[in-house]
Amino acid sequence: MSDQYAFAQVSSTIPGPRFIRGVFLFHSITWVLSFILAKITVATPSIQQWQKDNWGVALVILIFWIGSLIATACGGRALRNGPINFLVYGLFTIFTIFLASAAVSFFNTIITYYIIGAITGAVVGNAIYAFSTKTPLSIAGAALYILAGVSIFYQIFIIFYNVSLTCLALIGIVILLLGFFMLYDVTEVIAGTAYGFEGHQSVSGSIVLWLDYILILVRICEAFTRAMRKSP
Repeated sequence: MSDQYAFAQVSSTIPGPRFIRGVFLFHSITWVLSFILAKITVATPSIQQWQKDNWGVALVILIFWIGSLIATACGGRALRNGPINFLVYGLFTIFTIFLASAAVSFFNTIITYYIIGAITGAVVGNAIYAFSTKTPLSIAGAALYILAGVSIFYQIFIIFYNVSLTCLALIGIVILLLGFFMLYDVTEVIAGTAYGFEGHQSVSGSIVLWLDYILILVRICEAFTRAMRKSP
């Protein structure tokens, strides 16, 4: 009896399919809201000008965004259990959608908007795949959903925006790879309890996924730097 109880206790703390679906769901909500505000920013030059004139606000928000990200990854149960986790997630999402809007204002408006939209498509594609299957998620199974999500935005931009098709295609390929990395990261790293998550902490898991975006970007930059140093 004691062995069965111990097994039940351990099983309840190991993230499963429900945890993975929750991570993709909450991550999708953040990206969809970011895409909506980015779209509003693209269509409203006054918002773009305000953000350029008040760039310090974006800098402060970025600091709070990084702080909330690190706190979630390192804070343990104190920040991962409800209702605190929903409060942190709400603030983090507000910070994220503001930064997405600021990125549209500070960088190339259309290209940045396309990047945000295509990533949103990849994230939503992963979420749809996670909710549509009861089997463990696989790269092959997710390929169709991720490809469809990115392709939708590629076709929209071809039709409505005068942007280099080659540029869009290259960005789309990178985002496809990001979509597959996202799937691997959630199923193997985050759901694999590398951060010590339990089965009910998918809200916080959706935030920590952003940290791995940053870490993989840093690794890529390090690899390029080393390659450049070795080249004659």
